[in-house]
Amino acid sequence: MREPPLWVRVLDARLTLGFALALLAVGLGGPLPWTPLAVALSAGALGLAWGRAPARVVRGFGAALVAGGLAAALHVALGTRAGAEAGFVLGARMAAGVAVFGLFSHLTPPWVFARALRGLGVPEVFTELLALSARYARVFEGAARTAREAQLVRGGYGGMRRALGSMGALAGLTLVRAFDQACATAEARAARGLGGRP
Repeated sequence: MREPPLWVRVLDARLTLGFALALLAVGLGGPLPWTPLAVALSAGALGLAWGRAPARVVRGFGAALVAGGLAAALHVALGTRAGAEAGFVLGARMAAGVAVFGLFSHLTPPWVFARALRGLGVPEVFTELLALSARYARVFEGAARTAREAQLVRGGYGGMRRALGSMGALAGLTLVRAFDQACATAEARAARGLGGRP
């Protein structure tokens, strides 16, 4: 993953946030799927041009495709008049949201975004929570990746039944680690006089 161009990195986070919100408003505003699809493709192309990892862009579009397909199947199963078209619209809107959020997070590091929010008058407890969440999301992503690789080595995904069991164990392990880390962080903050236990 490459760094964004220098002229993008020196932009104020409030400008990139305003740009992202404007793109979201355009992408989510209309009843047809073509505008959100155009926004999603534009944000994805900008992300690729400015150094975002292609795998992350593709994963975002894949998640939106799955969500849209499930929504379409639900509408068809319930016999609603909108049917598959509603699922297509929902999938396009989700793709736009994921692409815009991914582009914004690539262009604006969490600590820069938190500082900009503080400048806009957002309460410090919210910005600190945002910065901590962004920091530990990568930690948990690494822990989940390591656990999944260990499961793959042991043949944990050889068949549907074993794969479902492995995914459940992986989710439980990640949840337990997240809870332990939250408790440790709360205790460290309390020791510094910044707050009590959760």
